[in-house]
Amino acid sequence: MWFNRRDASEGILLNKTISRSETAVISGLMTSSLVLVAVIVLATQLAPSAGGSAGDDLRSLEAEFYRWREMDSPEFTTETGVHTYDNTVEDFSMVSLETRKAIIDDFIRRLSTISTDALTTSEKYSYEVFNDTLSTFSSNHQWRVYGPLNPLNFLEGDQIDPAYTVRILNYETKQDYENYLSRLQLWPTKFNQYITRFKEAAKNGHTYHRVSVDKLPGQIEPLLVANPETSVFYKPFTTDVDKLPISITAKTDLRTRGRQAVVNLLDGFKGIKEYIEQDYIFQTRSTYGVLGLPKGKDLYRACLKWHISVDLTPEEVHQKGKEEVARISSEIQMIMRKRKFTGTVAEFYKQLKEQPQFHLNSADELLKEYRYMVYERIYPQLSRAFKNIPNLNVSVESMPNDGTGGAYIAGTADGSRQGVFQVNLKRPNETNTFSMMALTLHETVPGHHLQSVYALTASLPDFQRNIEYEKYFAVPYHFPFYTAYTEGWGLYAESLGEYLGIYKDDNELLGRYGEEIFRACRLVVDTGLHYFGWTRQQAITYMADHTPMGRNEIEIEINRYITTPGQACAYKIGELKIKELRQTAMDKLGSKFDIGDFHSQILENGPVPLRLLEKIVNNWINDVSGNAATSSGGGAM
Repeated sequence: MWFNRRDASEGILLNKTISRSETAVISGLMTSSLVLVAVIVLATQLAPSAGGSAGDDLRSLEAEFYRWREMDSPEFTTETGVHTYDNTVEDFSMVSLETRKAIIDDFIRRLSTISTDALTTSEKYSYEVFNDTLSTFSSNHQWRVYGPLNPLNFLEGDQIDPAYTVRILNYETKQDYENYLSRLQLWPTKFNQYITRFKEAAKNGHTYHRVSVDKLPGQIEPLLVANPETSVFYKPFTTDVDKLPISITAKTDLRTRGRQAVVNLLDGFKGIKEYIEQDYIFQTRSTYGVLGLPKGKDLYRACLKWHISVDLTPEEVHQKGKEEVARISSEIQMIMRKRKFTGTVAEFYKQLKEQPQFHLNSADELLKEYRYMVYERIYPQLSRAFKNIPNLNVSVESMPNDGTGGAYIAGTADGSRQGVFQVNLKRPNETNTFSMMALTLHETVPGHHLQSVYALTASLPDFQRNIEYEKYFAVPYHFPFYTAYTEGWGLYAESLGEYLGIYKDDNELLGRYGEEIFRACRLVVDTGLHYFGWTRQQAITYMADHTPMGRNEIEIEINRYITTPGQACAYKIGELKIKELRQTAMDKLGSKFDIGDFHSQILENGPVPLRLLEKIVNNWINDVSGNAATSSGGGAM
């Protein structure tokens, strides 16, 4: 899974109306920005065409949109390595749900005035992504009172990885500390906005199921330390302040204000915890899927389309999942027969997991093995299937919480912060070593890290290079990050391990097939829960019957699917599309097919909807075919 890490950051919309209940300090911080955004919005409405070429106009509008995104999404902007808005936080007021729509509609209007006839091929691709980014957001405005009203869950929110949130800020000058203080002071108001949204969701009957939030209070509890100076949020005010070239008095002042800001912040966290425990949890919906919400089937169709970016119905996705489960089962059963095992797939994996040879005893051993896989086993093989690999490395580090098996966090284009493969080392003896390679291929290279660095170093507009892979709760009223492209590539990367000869034996292949059938089951289970009315137990039973996962893992996964409708379907749908396009290219190009060039087409245009990815590959096929015909004396095709 690919995260930019902050799991709920859209950014504060600075032309909001400040309510009387908000503090004077917040009003003071925001007044100048309110004026700035008002001027920008007015300018976008009144400005005539720049008078340049269509390509220049497109690039100018895309740049303007991204500047607005940076200002509107300040915490995400910090993640990208830009520190212009470190003194603000995202706005979760109810009015922001409307004002963003108005701004985006104006961008859509202005984009429609740019003629695509004079654009280059790459500009046309960018135009399509830009138009889809804007129109996806705007067209899903009707769903603003569903997911967006539930901004925290056990998977995402400010409580998930606060150490990362603090670490990515700058602390080199006194102004950096003033910026951080400002952000700390604004957070409690954002938390009040969360509660306001939750209350609106409860009033409308648009809440989560209980399983999505019952872990929230327990996640917040460790943050509520008695001494604020031991809080992770206070850490920058400890020894780091001593490095500043300012007086002792000024340093003391920073620490004093920092301590009070942290006290207020922790009070804000406590308020959320108490609200969830004492109020919201008792108003959660009764059905596991969104089918139980008003217009639930339509909502699920919208979420599914948002994630897979192709026009497949839930019925088609469900059936495709069943077909893939059957196909992958046959691959596993071939190895089972080779080993003369006559039980079920689940029983086969169970006896594999129980073998001591497939376990390591310590976190250090596990971390060392993951690093060996990345740097010694995978990287040396990449040039066989990729060209012009960007020189941006990935680090392998321990995951701060007991979450999924692993996750990728994107780095920055300038290399100042590396991409990170976070691995779960909390229970090392429970990790099956035969499954580690598939996970590593998915999250690092040739998976998400390679995918990320190709996009970061490509000649793409900023809005395509720096994508906010966050706020799953807001889908479908959110800017698309093309889950099927992103996660489809990650799953495709697992299959490339076979092409590159990286899986060393049948055991690691079994690890790969176990991961693949798990993703195929998601198509069945996700549609089952949200569209066909499955119970949680039906979903658990299906996963237990067809995957190598243990009961505890399955339950966590099912809770995830309940929380983020449609997301789990993107992996398999995206992988199948990439494989389909590769087969089409091989069939049409024959000996002219070059897998490195094919992969460049997939990666160098950044995340795109699958329908555009198909157009990109088909255009490349036609170009190669035409060049081949011309070079051999034939006419262009």
